[in-house]
Amino acid sequence: MIGKWIGRLLVASLFLWSVSYGYTVKLLNSENSPLPSAAVWDILFDVKGRLWLGTGKGVYVFDGSEWKVYNSKNTDKKLFKDSVVKVFQDSKGRFWFATRSSFIGGGGVTLYDGKSWRLFRTQNSGLPSNFVWDIVEDARGRLWFATDKGVVVYDGNNWKVYNKANTALGLPGDSVWDIFRDSEGNLWFATDKGVGWFNGREWRNMTKSNAPLDNDNVSCVFVDSTGRLWFGTRSGYITKGGVVMYDGKDFHFFHKSDGLPHNDVNVIYEDKKGNIWVGTRGGLARFAGKAFETVLDGYRVWDMAERKGEFYIATSRGLVILKEGSR
Repeated sequence: MIGKWIGRLLVASLFLWSVSYGYTVKLLNSENSPLPSAAVWDILFDVKGRLWLGTGKGVYVFDGSEWKVYNSKNTDKKLFKDSVVKVFQDSKGRFWFATRSSFIGGGGVTLYDGKSWRLFRTQNSGLPSNFVWDIVEDARGRLWFATDKGVVVYDGNNWKVYNKANTALGLPGDSVWDIFRDSEGNLWFATDKGVGWFNGREWRNMTKSNAPLDNDNVSCVFVDSTGRLWFGTRSGYITKGGVVMYDGKDFHFFHKSDGLPHNDVNVIYEDKKGNIWVGTRGGLARFAGKAFETVLDGYRVWDMAERKGEFYIATSRGLVILKEGSR
């Protein structure tokens, strides 16, 4: 069935483009592509250039001509849940997937080496929780997993858990949403109580108590090519949310009044030209030097990637492809 979609997709794609804020926009979903009627959570282009999508109904892989789908059924439940929130390829070429079922059941972590599948859960591994939100590899080739009970590092044999108790609050909160590895190999952790930092020897943190942050519920962290720190936060009953940027001297704060589509931030991304993008609950914006400019409005944006001059955006409505200028 998927093979039949290829021709239809190529023909339909000629008519799918619309214009938004100077960009052409193409939305792929169940109505015009093999993608399911579910959210796209995560995006990865692997070392061979194949597109991997973590969706609400499994993993979808496009090699340029054909689609493949992996889910709990055709992996013998090694993909324990069909909602795949993270897709990661390690330095050995293996693929790791974090899955969940809504917010009531974490699926643990699944490893795929190209031939066989292996499932890691609390029952058979050192994972402190089956809720895994992010996966990063450090300079030593170890895998780090962000969970709602701290972070855990796996070297292929042993597991070690770090939390706010055993890091003396260097990891300020146990609910870890995002991990970022900077150019010097340091790891940054976005938590519900602030930002953690680890250089392989010592832990430090940044919270409202020691920095001019207006919100400790940090959803994502990013260090750009110029060394600026970017934190995405979430809004609440008494917190405003938005983006915090530290340029090495001053803290700068950006909210919906500064061009963000929404104050709940899900992802921060730097493109090949050095532009900073922010995906939010209400759309996508690009940093214009002093404020943000909305590029995509009305979409809940979870992740993004760039390839051959096009931007691939993971949204709750499907996969969006952006291209600058008219088509």
